[in-house]
Amino acid sequence: MPTFPEWFKAFKHVELWPGMEMAVLSGHNGQIGFQEIQEETLVPEHAHGGQWGVVLEGQIEFTIQGRPQVYRKGEYYHIPAGVPHSAKLAAGTAFIDVWEGQRFPPERMK
Repeated sequence: MPTFPEWFKAFKHVELWPGMEMAVLSGHNGQIGFQEIQEETLVPEHAHGGQWGVVLEGQIEFTIQGRPQVYRKGEYYHIPAGVPHSAKLAAGTAFIDVWEGQRFPPERMK
């Protein structure tokens, strides 16, 4: 059973990484994304504005400033602005990410 309701599909989407699309809502000073991962996914190291998130299903292994940490269902994470991080997302993982500022410009949203 999907984690998010069917009507979430009507939100704008952004391709985070090749083959990884996320539903995103934009607000005045931030954006929020909703994602379900079907296959194990590796996210390369990168940095951007501050990020907060919560794992709804499965697990995410973040490496933040070179330190690995596993987050499971019900756990939340915070990545300060400008801090390099990468991730390994397990198949079947669902999560919500919130970013300060405009993580994705309008031209990347479809």
